Amino acid sequence: MKRKFLVMAAIVISSQLHAQDSSIVKQLDEVIVTANRVEQKQSSTGKMVTVINQETLQRNAGKTLSEIINYQAGIFINGANNNTGTNPDVYLRGAGTGNTLILIDGIPVGDPSNINNTYDLNMISLGQVERVEILKGAQSTLWGSDAVAGVINIITKKAEKNVINPTAMLSYGTYQTFRGNLGLNGTINKFSYHLVYDFINTGGFPVAHDSTGKMNFKNDDFKQNSFQAKLGYQFNDHFSVKAFSTQSKYHGSTDPGAFQNDKDDYFTNNNALQNFELLYVKKGMQLHLSQSFLQNSRSYLNDSASVSGFDIYSKGDYHGKTAVTELIGNFALAQNIKLVSGFQRMSQQTDQHYLSISIYGPYETALGDSAKITNVAMYHSILITGKSGFDVEAGFRYNHHSIYGNNLTYTFNPSYHISDFVKLFFNISSAYKIPSLYQLYSEYGNKNLTPEKSVNYEIGLQVYTNNKKSNFRVAAFKRDINDLIVFYTDPNTYASNYINRDKQHDYGIELESTIGFSKKSNWINNLTYVDGEGENAGIKTKNLYRRPNFILNSTFTTQLGNGFTVAPSFRFIGDRLKGTYDAGSNKMPAYYTIDLYVGYAISNKCRAFVDLKNITNQEYFDIVGYNSKRFNMMTGVSLSF
Repeated sequence: MKRKFLVMAAIVISSQLHAQDSSIVKQLDEVIVTANRVEQKQSSTGKMVTVINQETLQRNAGKTLSEIINYQAGIFINGANNNTGTNPDVYLRGAGTGNTLILIDGIPVGDPSNINNTYDLNMISLGQVERVEILKGAQSTLWGSDAVAGVINIITKKAEKNVINPTAMLSYGTYQTFRGNLGLNGTINKFSYHLVYDFINTGGFPVAHDSTGKMNFKNDDFKQNSFQAKLGYQFNDHFSVKAFSTQSKYHGSTDPGAFQNDKDDYFTNNNALQNFELLYVKKGMQLHLSQSFLQNSRSYLNDSASVSGFDIYSKGDYHGKTAVTELIGNFALAQNIKLVSGFQRMSQQTDQHYLSISIYGPYETALGDSAKITNVAMYHSILITGKSGFDVEAGFRYNHHSIYGNNLTYTFNPSYHISDFVKLFFNISSAYKIPSLYQLYSEYGNKNLTPEKSVNYEIGLQVYTNNKKSNFRVAAFKRDINDLIVFYTDPNTYASNYINRDKQHDYGIELESTIGFSKKSNWINNLTYVDGEGENAGIKTKNLYRRPNFILNSTFTTQLGNGFTVAPSFRFIGDRLKGTYDAGSNKMPAYYTIDLYVGYAISNKCRAFVDLKNITNQEYFDIVGYNSKRFNMMTGVSLSF
């Protein structure tokens, strides 16, 4: 049945390429920066890059950033459709959490206070984002640790050329949800600025699921305030400076576990990122120096015994600091040859404290601020374009870690243009993930850990129409990971710690198409099939927990005239294994959702929208025992003055 579903979906997607018109409004061959750390057209790289542009973000103004990214090929974000504030787990091509590197304007933003160094996508408000570039496959050569399955680069908005450009957005919807932002940007001679304030306030719904329907679980609310400032100064044609700062804080209530309700469980999260950049550009050369500082602070509090359980009181405080210094040089060695060379120094530190009180007395653990590492890397990459139809990128990275020592990665990525409209690509590359501070320093820590090491193989075909405004892309991949870091408990002594042991083997296929029917209509589809298994001492185990084998996304967008845009969407999520400790049967059932966006351009500077989600009111669970959103809607208006 699964094979028939895959074949039928592939036929539907690919057969529509003959239906396109030569004049679609949206040009898909966009300029990207994430693939090779140089500006290039998307068609000139052999890497798998997906761009979520500003038009798409505006058409999804009622959603969070996690919900929008969740619609892209190869991605499943567990928690994106749960109550606002749920920490989203990013699974890219079936890889586990922490194996996708998150960037903001090219800055790595992992949180060292988390077990897997993962970043909370709730911290990025949609009003701050210009576009998102998703780069798939092993990308550690240019981007470093955690880029095992790929990279998600969130690129923030820039200043317009006018002196003053005010913007605003306000929306209201289900669960008493208010969302909005106020912005001001512009350019005054050589000085540019961009300021954005975002807020979210929602009454929410119960985080945990009431399986009886009679327990009257409380709604769990959420409040967030975010502020972003970006300043720049162009001294002359060659030299410029930029400063960037974003602050985000949210607070909400939650529940202590699956199927459990508590009136006094709270969480608070603070995030602050500062970055300073110097850019020097001369013919055939570009030098970029940046210094960033990221501070994370999380706290969890349960201060009552309103739910029967082990703890009467518990409180956890988690702090993380990351500093990254990076110097990147792009050099044109010849007309079709570029060299990218870079140096990166990253330091991380965490301070953690947890206290719980039960009928058996207090229990306390702590990680002092001595839990820290330094990581230094040098990398080089050669990019050759347009040589007899061939594009090639090849490079390596040398990495030195203050505890475990050295490791090396490589990339070889050729592609061949059979014609102006057909491209074949191949990629073999390695990646790594360094041990987290918790895995090194906690009571279960092990300073003999080495990084997880992986090799990724990828082959694909991309077909454009004669104007490159419609395309079809298919890619197959295989990923092998060695020295997996796992939590191990000795069966005799019951002592537990982190060790390097297991292997992981994942593989899959992705199909994507963008089809134009007229100047005002297009149809975007993607289908993903992923499977994998763990291996230990020759014993193989299916272990893609909470990750579906099949995902299908389909969105049709049309303009009906007089400023109306209508975009229905369909999403199918296949069955998947439940989490290791989740309740219930071994497999979680498949589900689908249908959304509908309707927008109306009142004028060039004013747009109203209604975003209806899960309009068939499906009940489904991405995590056993935790609610996902039933039918919900947002309506609002955006303004630019």
